[in-house]
Amino acid sequence: MNETVLIVDDSLTVRMDLADAFDAAGLHALPCSTLHDARAALAGQAIDLVILDVLLPDGDGVELLKEIRRQPATSDLPILMLSSEADVKDRIRGLETGANDYVGKPYDASYVVARGRELLQERRKERPGPPAPEKITVLVIDDSITFREELKRALERSDYNVITATSGEKGLKLAASRRPAALIVDGVMPGIDGATVIRRLRLDVALRGLPCLLLTAAGEQDAELKALDAGADAFVRKEEDLGVILARFAAMMRTARTQPQGAAHGAAAAKRILAVDDSLTYLHELSSALRDEGYDVVLAHTGEEAIAMLAVQNVDCILLDLMMPGIGGQETCRRIKATATLRNTPLIMLTAVEDRQALIDGLSTGADDYIAKSNEFDVLRARIQAQIRRKQFEDENRRIREKLLSSELEAAEARAARELAEARASLVEELEYKNKELEAFSYSVSHDLRAPLRSIDGFSQALIEDYGELLDETAQSHLNRIRAAANRMATLIDDMLLLSRVSRAAVN
Repeated sequence: MNETVLIVDDSLTVRMDLADAFDAAGLHALPCSTLHDARAALAGQAIDLVILDVLLPDGDGVELLKEIRRQPATSDLPILMLSSEADVKDRIRGLETGANDYVGKPYDASYVVARGRELLQERRKERPGPPAPEKITVLVIDDSITFREELKRALERSDYNVITATSGEKGLKLAASRRPAALIVDGVMPGIDGATVIRRLRLDVALRGLPCLLLTAAGEQDAELKALDAGADAFVRKEEDLGVILARFAAMMRTARTQPQGAAHGAAAAKRILAVDDSLTYLHELSSALRDEGYDVVLAHTGEEAIAMLAVQNVDCILLDLMMPGIGGQETCRRIKATATLRNTPLIMLTAVEDRQALIDGLSTGADDYIAKSNEFDVLRARIQAQIRRKQFEDENRRIREKLLSSELEAAEARAARELAEARASLVEELEYKNKELEAFSYSVSHDLRAPLRSIDGFSQALIEDYGELLDETAQSHLNRIRAAANRMATLIDDMLLLSRVSRAAVN
């Protein structure tokens, strides 16, 4: 049975758009336009995921979020807030109340679906029971609708789940949001060609292990060399029969070093960028340009809003205007870089001021890069990619170092445990030897002591028995006291031997 996604939004366009997207992804979509309908749906059937708008005709979506979190039956229900970026306070309020994530409008439907699937997968992992088997997802990128659809049908007959893109740009965006298990890409396309798509994927630490099959043209010289140089795992000429292409793809999947689907969120998901600027016009232009590149963009209008937002949601890069009301760009940068959990987040300072000193001051507060504002965003996109890539390499190196340190620590602990065990064994062995010596000595001493004691006790008894009539009361009393002392001494010797045996048994 398909999992059910409750979509709560007062916009018919949004409801239908997301319902179609989730249905296409194999999930059952249940659209609602009001809080009243949403409450009825939650009470009447099992819901697996909620897409929740903040502003609704009959109330506040955050209040419904609170109700869901208070009910034991729905307290762990994944909730993805979806609302306008106009007010950062809504995002902060939703995340603080318990939303799993927050996506601002205008949204990308493929990203919303991908994030929803991640939340569902995380919930399934937390719940007992065997995981439901999932089909391998293949991304096909080709500008020819005829060939693309033919290949899609052929792959689906082979029990693959197929998603498609008509260009390299859209394909990269889908790869980031949907995280397929493999890629088939045409080598020749307008815009970004197949080789460039693969090269860009290989630069992404989360996607560099994605198995890639490059389709090459029939007359292309050195096709194999070019495909492998681009980083492809395999290549096949596009004019080959579909059966050959499928066989080549299956062979690649058997041998390629793939990473499992469903990696943790943030590794391969769309990168989240926080853009901070007091100009709404520039923010919207910037947001539109970056969303076209597959980024999830969060907007803030002041430094105070940016710091409050970063307290509840992590981002992969920060774009910060230098001149803003309130605490300003430099102070905002200084506060962000002074926070331990944020100081490694790439921060690019933006300014319309062509001033050398402003550049120096911006970088001195901790900014990682500095760029002049422009409506031409190509340079900015390249700088963002460079900063995120640098951060990814640093994180990967940090994970490797931590793994090595952890291995060294485990090895050191194992050595210490082994040395301690050896020392204890040696000590026990030495103690056992000493105990044996002590026991032998004890028996020897007890033997040497018992002989005179027996003589003392025996002669005392003989005197009493043979000469008792001749002895006065005082003399008999002295002999009895001698016998009692001899018996007491014998008892002490027996107790000493018993203690020796008990101590030796405890050591063994």
